[in-house]
Amino acid sequence: MDQSLTFQRTYEFYKELYTTLRQIPKRDRFTWGERCETMALDLLRTIAKTNYATKIKRRALLTKASDILDILKLYIRLGHDLKIINEQKSLARQTELQEIGKLVGGWLRIA
Repeated sequence: MDQSLTFQRTYEFYKELYTTLRQIPKRDRFTWGERCETMALDLLRTIAKTNYATKIKRRALLTKASDILDILKLYIRLGHDLKIINEQKSLARQTELQEIGKLVGGWLRIA
């Protein structure tokens, strides 16, 4: 599994999410938006650490990344349902998260 591809996709996801969060109302930006950003940065940090982890620690980090992905998907869906972000941006972010999830899942299978 190409670990640098997983990191790159996560990095690109964060950049897109950051742009999306700048366009939402201030009230939502400092509650829902801040939570999403924190989780996305946690995901990026976890993926980066996984690249350099020993085989023993790698599985735990990948499981943590998978958990963060699941919660982040839920938050993005909630943002759409609460009309914080529009359908187009919601679908784009969810698609990106699904792709990252597939990469993490594949990496987890071989770890």
